[in-house]
Amino acid sequence: MKSVKPVFVASSRPLRATVVIVLYRVAIAESPAFQSAVRAREQFDPQRGTVEIILWDNSPEPQNESNLPDGVQYISDARNLGLANAYNRALEMALEHGSEWLVTLDQDTSVPGDYFARMAAAADSLARYAGVGAIVPQIEADGKQLSPNGFIFGALPRWYPKGYCGVPDEPVYAFNSASMFNVAALEQIGGYDPWFWLDHSDSRIFSKLHQYGKRVYVAGDIRVQHEFSMKNMRQRMSPERYQDALLSESAFWDSHMNRLAGWERTLRLFLRLFKHRAHHDNPELSRITRMAIRRRLLKSRAERTREWRVHTVQRLGEALETSAFRRSRRRISVCMAAFNGSQFIDAQLQSIVNQLHEQDEVVIVDDCSSDATVARITMLADPRIRLLKHAHNMGVVLTFEDALRSATGDFLFLADDDDIWAPTKVSSFLSTFSARPDVEVVTSKVRPIDEDGRKLPDSRVNRYGRFNPGFWQNVLKNHYQGSAMAIRALLLGRVLPFPRYASLQHDAWIGTRGELAGNRAVFIDEELLFYRRHSRNASQSKTKMDQLRTRIELLMAHISHALRLTAR
Repeated sequence: MKSVKPVFVASSRPLRATVVIVLYRVAIAESPAFQSAVRAREQFDPQRGTVEIILWDNSPEPQNESNLPDGVQYISDARNLGLANAYNRALEMALEHGSEWLVTLDQDTSVPGDYFARMAAAADSLARYAGVGAIVPQIEADGKQLSPNGFIFGALPRWYPKGYCGVPDEPVYAFNSASMFNVAALEQIGGYDPWFWLDHSDSRIFSKLHQYGKRVYVAGDIRVQHEFSMKNMRQRMSPERYQDALLSESAFWDSHMNRLAGWERTLRLFLRLFKHRAHHDNPELSRITRMAIRRRLLKSRAERTREWRVHTVQRLGEALETSAFRRSRRRISVCMAAFNGSQFIDAQLQSIVNQLHEQDEVVIVDDCSSDATVARITMLADPRIRLLKHAHNMGVVLTFEDALRSATGDFLFLADDDDIWAPTKVSSFLSTFSARPDVEVVTSKVRPIDEDGRKLPDSRVNRYGRFNPGFWQNVLKNHYQGSAMAIRALLLGRVLPFPRYASLQHDAWIGTRGELAGNRAVFIDEELLFYRRHSRNASQSKTKMDQLRTRIELLMAHISHALRLTAR
């Protein structure tokens, strides 16, 4: 198992967390999650941070809330809209309270007394990693490990060794319960999917994190006990509940996993038939399992998905829309790789922030500059600027990757530290994205300028102001200029990590990966970027041999990427 190495300078900050516990037909005083969370909060040093608790009760009747401790809010919702609605409402409240983290807890999960202290330590540790969207403990029941896990060949579950701590270099899936999610990351991915309103809401949320290039920190030093309903179906699973679970499981595996994973789930259904008999489960549960097997063997993916959607609409009706996360305006993240750019970075940042709204951000990763770059960024004192510092020099490509992973916006603009943006760049790009929902990459014409800002004539470096889409066209001659590009954040899961080839640039990779994936790119024929040419440019003219090497490495990178996806 390969783990990601930390890249940023270590930092520490207080834990600001909101905990949401969803109740259903369980008294507050009898919920292991609530009782253990309150005890853990009492043991948590207030100087290390603050923890607020939300009790979201889906029970038919409200409970007496008069004796709740300070910092605990009780909300009764007799509609019983499942987990997605409760978690999305809690996410909105966490944003209002200024919380950085959202902890989701099932009513029957018990967290250890040092849970919040250990989560605060884990948050400090993950600050050295780029783009971590969640911290997950290791969950077990009756001595058996249940969560988290990865997938071999994208299909066969593999659980992480007990005590493992770190960031795996693969998609990680975990239970909702006792997981701690970065609030900004949840906001970026649009919160919980109301279609997975109850079962597999956790599978869906982690798949969305991966889709946006986010990683998961496994905190194996935190052990959590959990009562898993599938392990005791006779007492904890009604036929109606089981039917919902199987339909959701099938829908998730059909839409987000590969075909081998689907066959693995089908085999599990056959094994479950034997378990029903061994455990003397309700005969109705066996009948539902047999129906699920027939559904998987005899119906197409499209037919199974249609059946699940009809069933979900019948269950939730109009609540499907109201259960969704209510987002504010879509955010922009400008992602900048900085290195010894003090001569020009002031003018570049000023041209950028003048076009941003209050909710937008500029994510700058400084790659160990030896000049006054960091000091100049700090002097601007703009709250929209997030400065992250590499612990070691890593080069421009990896610096851009870390900036993109760390961003939390819907639209990600790439920026060098020495260019100038035209005053209408942001509005022009956003208008294009808005008019074309199918477009995931937007780029524009650029105008080269010299060190003093004087315009230069078009050149081969600028492709003479032309842009040609297409995979092979851009393998032979790349037309994607990184600092003139913006992408939708949901594209990140398909282009990250960037290949580790010496001559390969991130812009050519993003463009050609998008072309292979069928993503549409739009070229704006306006000079919206003033591209500064000087002796210290990261990209310079290449010899014929260097150009050939770059093209070969680009093709090798695509082949390696395809093999890696197959292995998952």
